[in-house]
Amino acid sequence: MGADNAPLSYRCSRCGNTFKVNPGSPNICPICGFNCGPDKCRRLETSDEGY
Repeated sequence: MGADNAPLSYRCSRCGNTFKVNPGSPNICPICGFNCGPDKCRRLETSDEGY
């Protein structure tokens, strides 16, 4: 479990785009349409703070 301000995201294996993980729904990359999953794309903790 990560920090409160570090929601999980996927980094698309096809195009490199990073997008928020939506539990319980398909995690389709909004840029290229690749269907990401824990075994296909890297999971990252990303900050939602405006640094």
